[in-house]
Amino acid sequence: MQRYYFDESGHDGDLVSASGLDFSGQPMFALAGVGIEDDAALIEELERLRSTHRCGIGELKSSGLGAKLPAFASNLTRWLIANRAAIFIELVEKRYFLAIHIVNHLLCGPYSLDEVDQPTRWQMAELLHGPTFDKVLVGYLAACRSQSLADIKTLLDLMWSTLDESDEDVARSAQLLTMYARDNAMEADAEAEAFLPIADESVTGKKVWMLPNLQCLTNIYGRINQSRRYGLDGVTFVHDVQLQYGKVLEDAKGALETLAAQNAMPIVPFADYQLRGHATLGFATSEPNRACRRPIFWLAAPCASVGRAFSARPHSTRHSGRPSWKSTRQRTHIARQASTSSSATGRWTSWRSRTWAISAGSSEAPGEMMAA
Repeated sequence: MQRYYFDESGHDGDLVSASGLDFSGQPMFALAGVGIEDDAALIEELERLRSTHRCGIGELKSSGLGAKLPAFASNLTRWLIANRAAIFIELVEKRYFLAIHIVNHLLCGPYSLDEVDQPTRWQMAELLHGPTFDKVLVGYLAACRSQSLADIKTLLDLMWSTLDESDEDVARSAQLLTMYARDNAMEADAEAEAFLPIADESVTGKKVWMLPNLQCLTNIYGRINQSRRYGLDGVTFVHDVQLQYGKVLEDAKGALETLAAQNAMPIVPFADYQLRGHATLGFATSEPNRACRRPIFWLAAPCASVGRAFSARPHSTRHSGRPSWKSTRQRTHIARQASTSSSATGRWTSWRSRTWAISAGSSEAPGEMMAA
């Protein structure tokens, strides 16, 4: 199995570009990757299902399938499993993804996991995830856009007063960290970026903040590496075309490979970031009569529905760092993220920030479904 096809659902840009906390009606993000030995057989099955479900001609988009989507996706998924396709799915709850970023960067930016442990960070993120902290969440998005220290100070005051109204024990821990953050923000050499995630850059130079695509792609990279007995050399990832974020994804993949070569990635049960070889990443569109270019565009949407079902269940691990190789801060960042979200690349931010990892069996790895 040398080719894996990727597409997403619930993608409306980075979190900072969101117009509100409903995320345009898409609270979950899903990325699906499917590896198949026989592309021609997959194309034949897609055409058979197109005829059976009367889907018409043109691209098979989940939004266009409408009420036909559950049956279509169910039949196709059965075929993929019967043919031992490798299916990898990452699901992220965006609101929690934002909350864990606030914990890791606004409150815990200067501190290692030895100083503020991961369970405490998760508890604080759960607290901030609630509706009482809507103004804090919105304020953090605004601070990312403005990159203003004055906005950071205002936000910390709001955080303090909102936490003061909570009776939760973890609110006292968060309040203490808020006090320290306010003191740090008052220092003469304080800079806003010390309280914000590390921004990526698009191909146009635009800053990209908190992009769940990045975390999910690098997580799946590590999971595919874990599933393959003979390494990644010769493997190609074919991702749905990303005109705006393609560079960010390529940079993240390269960062993971750099850190893996330096043995700087954490050891986790759900993936193997000690890469055995490198996969090639390419982007393709769905063109007429080229169904093999995007055989799984339909899969990510049902995954988001699965994610909403999973979100009511307890989950075992989360992500919380956003690593990078450019500086000590970034390196610490990257190792954290790989350990707390399902991600592991040049920069993530949510160690298991409500990220679920779902796998179906392949010829190289048994099937599994896990809330990671």
